[in-house]
Amino acid sequence: MNVDHPTLILRKNSEHALRNGHPWIFSGAVAQKPQANPGDVVDVLDIQKRFVCRGFYNPRAMIRVRVLTRDPNESIDEHFITTRLAQAVGLRKRAGIHSQTNAMRLVHGESDGLPGLIVDDYAGFLVIQIHTLGMQTIKETILDALEKQLNPKGIYERSDVGTRRAEGLTDRPTGVLRGERPPEFVEIKEGDVRLFVDLYRGQKTGFFIDQRPNRLQVQQLADNADVLNLFAYSSAFSAHALHGGARSVLDIDISQRAPYAARQNIQNNRPSHATHHYLVADAFPFIEQLATRGPRYDMVIVDPPSLVRKRDRNQVKRAMGVYTKLNRNAMRTVRDGGLLVTASCSTPVSQEDFFEVVRRAAASARVQTRILSYNLHAADHPVDPNFPDGRYLKCVIAQVWR
Repeated sequence: MNVDHPTLILRKNSEHALRNGHPWIFSGAVAQKPQANPGDVVDVLDIQKRFVCRGFYNPRAMIRVRVLTRDPNESIDEHFITTRLAQAVGLRKRAGIHSQTNAMRLVHGESDGLPGLIVDDYAGFLVIQIHTLGMQTIKETILDALEKQLNPKGIYERSDVGTRRAEGLTDRPTGVLRGERPPEFVEIKEGDVRLFVDLYRGQKTGFFIDQRPNRLQVQQLADNADVLNLFAYSSAFSAHALHGGARSVLDIDISQRAPYAARQNIQNNRPSHATHHYLVADAFPFIEQLATRGPRYDMVIVDPPSLVRKRDRNQVKRAMGVYTKLNRNAMRTVRDGGLLVTASCSTPVSQEDFFEVVRRAAASARVQTRILSYNLHAADHPVDPNFPDGRYLKCVIAQVWR
């Protein structure tokens, strides 16, 4: 059933990006505000009053509208949520992700047509993260749809994210919403590797699901290697390296909270002949000292947190400088013929920017590199080509020699 929605009118020529698929309308594109409450669904019209799209409205945010549909006949109701959820889950099944793991992203926000909503599945426990006011207003509808379609063991909320402030949401709710309370550590699998995930205190929704393909590749490349893992956190990369036959692994991370999960992950996957050490330290000065003094490693993994969040030219330039120095020091720490595994999750640093970081780092370290793979997002983190903010993860695996 079609419903009459309040209308928002765009400034002249502001509709082009939207018609091409961009999911956001910023405040500067609005010519006439709708008579609507924050979180309401509104119809967006161009200056000639032609329908452009329909989405959630938030006058408190710089992003005034988050697009839900470009079909004027599509209602935003329970059927809409159920259909989008079914499409998202169906994509993961089609991609065959279940054959690799029982932990995956089921809903990836804008890229799955549900802006501001994240849903991750950890061995039957769903973790949801709500970033936007619009999704907050239909939270119960979302929960009903998840229960009906997926019959999870439980649904846990991890909306403890700073992005909610930009939407005028001052709370950061966490807790059980439906079903069972998850155990303190949920056991998942990636291939033959068993990992423990802390849904209560872990990063993001509990774990860095997006790095799964890169962890699996590290496992294939780690046989008989001495491995240095910077920014190791819960040692997931290290667990894969040890399972793949690494001789030794040294983990470096500044977090005091991660070692317990790290110990569990290592115990599950370390062969008796291999050694593992976890050092709580700041990886930036640590790798700088190692680059000068040694020792050297067959594989160095560099997976830092995001270094820049805004698309500001000066901030991006500074971040690229930090990435370059970090990777230069890492390359100097790699044995001749060894491997560098380096990643960036900074959205403003583009794929081309990160490729340039690797090139500059090699030149500064006075080494040669051969890139074996340049990996982007896994299939459970699909990317809408019209939404550049959805492209964040880059991972380069390169051989280094002198």
